[in-house]
Formats: sequence, structure tokens, C-alpha cells
Amino acid sequence: MALRFWSVALAFHVGLILVSIAIGRCWLRRMPGVKRVAQWWGWLIGDACRFGAAALLLAVAAGVFAPWPPGAITRLLCQALFGEAILLAAWIAALHFQCGWRARASLPGLLAILLTLVYVEAYHRCPYDLQVRRHPLDLSGGRADARTLRVLHLSDFQSHVIGAYQERAIRMAAQQRADLIVFTGDYLQGRLDSLSPQVAADFRALLRHEALRAPLGVYAVQGDVDSDWQSLFAGLGVTCLVDDFARVTLPGRRSLVVIGLSAWLSRSRDPAALSRVIDAAPSADLRVVIGHAPDFVDTRAGLRRIDLVLAGHTHGGQVVLPLLGPPLTLSRLPRRFAGGLNSFEGMPLHVSCGIGMERLSAPQIRFLCPPEICILELRY
Repeated sequence: MALRFWSVALAFHVGLILVSIAIGRCWLRRMPGVKRVAQWWGWLIGDACRFGAAALLLAVAAGVFAPWPPGAITRLLCQALFGEAILLAAWIAALHFQCGWRARASLPGLLAILLTLVYVEAYHRCPYDLQVRRHPLDLSGGRADARTLRVLHLSDFQSHVIGAYQERAIRMAAQQRADLIVFTGDYLQGRLDSLSPQVAADFRALLRHEALRAPLGVYAVQGDVDSDWQSLFAGLGVTCLVDDFARVTLPGRRSLVVIGLSAWLSRSRDPAALSRVIDAAPSADLRVVIGHAPDFVDTRAGLRRIDLVLAGHTHGGQVVLPLLGPPLTLSRLPRRFAGGLNSFEGMPLHVSCGIGMERLSAPQIRFLCPPEICILELRY
């Protein structure tokens, strides 16, 4: 798979380099005759559009032959933006500077600098800027004898190797000393090569070494990329829930029910199937539903008796644009529900932005959307 991807990537970059050279040569011919500012702006905007159109057409053509075309197309476009686009902008700026047009040279020059800074942020800083986020949630209804339950929510490791970053994430999670821990899927995922069995062994060893446990239990559900996921937690004291529930006794003679959905049901539009799973769980002082994707909440089936929903899958969009938000969340819910603690028609919904990133042939980036470990402090 890796050879296949890099073969189409090579063809893509050769084609885009030829387009960039043609645009640069046009500027070599234009420079002696360009006078009017309006004409200069027209050429600049036109060439930016031509470069963008060429990159898109070449990426789509190459992506047809690449593994997982949606991810491959996005990855190639990112490579174009942070590769050929930077070089072309720097070349055009240098041509202007040589002609003594320093003011006009500043625009493509600043563009090249800005894209370089975005590249450093998206590829090298933000993906490893792991945050611990705390969300208070009062479910006590004003009870005088209310207590606090600390729930640690971990989601979307999507690790292709267990290295220093993954070790830091689990260590930080263990340091939170939560009362209850929830995993909402997508634990290990390969990149362009298949996942080595050693990665699963290393993941299990890491959980065991860092003693990631909680007095009220650790609960997990399946994600989209998880196949033999239950064996990943075997012998580690983790309760794996597949359209099933677990009942937990809380301090103060109260109770909690954790209902875990299968990956399919977490995005299902089948209200009857969802109601069957939720209705099978007993009543309790607190009822929490966990699933990989948050999409199931829009069915509203049986959710009137649920106090909290925990999910992942969206990665918070993984890329967030200023003023616009995440352009893509891979969820049918409105984008404002892609991350954090929100109220969905009066029901608390927490969607984790995740710890890792999409793998396979997708671009390995995060931008203005750092990974997170989440603590929900439930007052009940």
C-alpha cells in the first residue's frame, strides 16, 4: 500500500511542479511590462486560481489510484499547499525583489512565510500539544447531599506506534486519579503499511505499566478502526461493552449505569435498535451512554432517560479555521457538536477531540485543534 501511495504521489508532484514552473516562467515574461496595479493583481489572483485548480485536478486524478481516496486526495492537497505553493510564492517574491518592486514582493513573500508557519503548527506542534480539559456538569438538581464523580474520557488514540507521545498521554491520564474511566474507541490504526502486532502488545504493556485504573471501573467500546479490540484490553480490568450495560454502585448508596454501544449503533438511524439497548439497562441515579460516534443522539430514541452521552470519532474536526470552525467532522450532527461539552436538546453531550489523528493515507495534521484528555466532574 505504501508503494502504491508514493507512486501516485510522485506523479502528482511531477505534474504540479511542471504547472508551477509554467506559472513562474509567465512571471519572467511579464515583469518587464507590468505597470498598472490592477493588472498586477489580476495576474496574481489568476495564477493562484490556476495553481489551485491544477492541484485539485491532479489530486483527484492521483487519488483514484491511491489507497483510501478521500484521505489520499486531502493529503496530496496538503502537500501541495505546504510544498509547491510555498516554493512558487517564494520564487515570485524573489522575482519582484530583483526588479526592485519590494512592496509588491512583500505579498507573495508573506504568503510563503505564513504557509511555512502554518505547516510547522499543523504538522509539528499542534498534534503533540496534549491538553487536559475539565468540564464541570451539575446533575444534582440542587440536592443538599450532592457528591462529585470524576469521569476520565479518552478517545481516538489511533496510534500506529507506541512512542514517547503515547506514553505521555497515558501517564497524564493516570495522573488524573479519576473515579471512572471511559474509552470511546479507535485505539490503534496503521498508516500506509499494515499495523504490526507488536503495536498492540506495546499498547497493552503501556496500560499495565501506568496502572490506568479507577475505583469504579474502566469501560470501553469499539471504534471504526478496531477489529480485535477486546483482546487489546484482556486481563487489564477493562469492561468491554457491545450494546450492553454495566451497573456501578456509587458512594452514598446511589448507582450508575454505563450503556456501551457498538460502533454501528453509535451512528445508526434505527431508533428501535437504539431503544432496545437503552431500555434493557436498569434504572439508576445516573445513566450514561458511551459510543464511538455521537450521531445516534439525533434519533432521540430512549435518550430522555439519559443523563450524559460520551463519544469521540470527530477529532474536533482535527482542523479548525479561524471564524469558520471545522470544515469537516465526519458526523451528521451540526459542527458545533464536534467537540467539547454541549447540550443537545437539553441532554449533556461530550464529544472528545481525541488524542491521536486519522492515519491511513490521510494527512497527519492538527490545526487550532489540539489533542485532549478530558475530565468531567459530575455533581450528582
